[in-house]
Amino acid sequence: MKIKRFSNSLITRLVLFGVFVVVTSAIVRYNILLNFLEDDQAKVAAEQQSTVASYLAQDIGYRILERRHFLERLASQVPPPLLNDRAALLEWLRERQELQPIFARGLFVADGEGLIVLDYPTISGRRALSLAAYADFRKVLGGATVISEPLTSPASRDPILAMLTPLKDADGKIAGVLGGSTELDAPGFLNHLQEARLGPSGSFLLVSPARRLVIASNDPARVFKPLPAPGADGLMDSAMQGYRGNGIAPNAEGVNEIRAFASVPGTAWFVVVRQPLAQALPTVDRMRALIARGGLIQGAGIFLLVVLAYFWFFRPLRRAAALADKMTRGEIPLSPLPVVRRDEVGHLTMAFNGLLTRLKMHQSELQHQAHHDVLTGLPNRVMLADRMEEALARASRLSSGIAVLFLDLDGFKPINDKLGHKAGDQVLQEVARRLRQVARRSDTLARVGGDEFVLLATDLGEPLENGARALAEKCIAAVSEPLWLASAQFHLGVSVGIAVCEGCCGADSLLQAADKAMYDAKASGRGCFVLAPPAAGCNHLPLNAQAGTAGTSRPAGSGHS
Repeated sequence: MKIKRFSNSLITRLVLFGVFVVVTSAIVRYNILLNFLEDDQAKVAAEQQSTVASYLAQDIGYRILERRHFLERLASQVPPPLLNDRAALLEWLRERQELQPIFARGLFVADGEGLIVLDYPTISGRRALSLAAYADFRKVLGGATVISEPLTSPASRDPILAMLTPLKDADGKIAGVLGGSTELDAPGFLNHLQEARLGPSGSFLLVSPARRLVIASNDPARVFKPLPAPGADGLMDSAMQGYRGNGIAPNAEGVNEIRAFASVPGTAWFVVVRQPLAQALPTVDRMRALIARGGLIQGAGIFLLVVLAYFWFFRPLRRAAALADKMTRGEIPLSPLPVVRRDEVGHLTMAFNGLLTRLKMHQSELQHQAHHDVLTGLPNRVMLADRMEEALARASRLSSGIAVLFLDLDGFKPINDKLGHKAGDQVLQEVARRLRQVARRSDTLARVGGDEFVLLATDLGEPLENGARALAEKCIAAVSEPLWLASAQFHLGVSVGIAVCEGCCGADSLLQAADKAMYDAKASGRGCFVLAPPAAGCNHLPLNAQAGTAGTSRPAGSGHS
């Protein structure tokens, strides 16, 4: 019994803890000093690698932009008559390519449909290839110069980089596409990256985040190989998400590395400079013997200090921690912790209590924001979906019906474009205020899009369509009242789609029916409402799709919403 009491004694534990501190303090100090030296040297090495990565990225960016500017300049110099004379255009390309062979695989021209009609030098299989299937081709037709992601050439099966730029006729219209392509390891392009060296095992990578692919490397085995799967290399995952800088972390093989990341200008690519940590810090091992000569001086006063610290500081703290732990596990409700003393522990307890109060407030705010629109304060799609499910269940249980009014403003876009988004926000807030006055207590008014609102009406009388029409007419009348903005009068309208059912339909299908009816209302002249036809297999009230007569005229000068 005495042995058990002795082993469970706090004094015994404190004494053993003091012995442990004395024995391990020298080791801790040794490791602290060693880690400090290692961190300091690692920072220096990381900064050096960042410099190298930045230089490589700038150099690669320059080589890519050089080709882009050359291609754009070449496209602007093509005489328009040559676009209709392929033989002359081919000769023109030949002269430019031989004069400045900046694209190792030459130049090619595609027509407006994306079909490559000529190239120089001629590469087997390249002509008659179609660019129409590539998303980049659509961008070029829009007038943009595109640097494609590295790909395997359909003609030669070699890894290449292609660039495309529009060709314009005499009227300035896009009549075709001028392209150039080069191998990734072509001389004067990325071959210098493959020849670079960083110590015995350091490496350089050029990475395409879009394809999660190594474009170039001084290790040929890694070229055009995918990166490790997400989660296998945390630092690389951070770089894929936009991190640029340096850091120390284990790679996918578990080896600690110093790595630096730098973006390549003009592209979405980035350069990675890698070096194993052990090889980057050669002097750390030599310093271990010197640091190990530090003294192991500790006094018996540490034991008394530990005991006093426990009795004076730790007991209130441990009690507060135990209560907080129970609150975390849900064993007791969230409530302020008792403050025993007005010292640091008491201050920490009061700070926790304040944090708990703010947490409750923040939780309430988050819950409100998750279910309401920030601009208007109306329920959002999430709350609307919940309310619709509740209303449908209630309607099915009581054999009653509900109506969904999908409202889209007419003439909102011109106001937003002319006066700016701030005025547009004021309009939406005013419209929300007017629609609130139309909605009844049992109804739900929600904002589901930029200028789209949904009014969920329950407890309507029979027949349902009459009550829905009345609500739609009130909404149209309320929105059509003049608006005063910037000392000028503006007019809005609203197109309303109505769908009703007796609770047997799904919320999504009902909302989609109202949405479609709203578009029918817009097609019918705007400023009106349309009743959606009943869905097959659902006990809707008998309705016929028709345009409402109330509020069908739109204010003069109102534009499209």
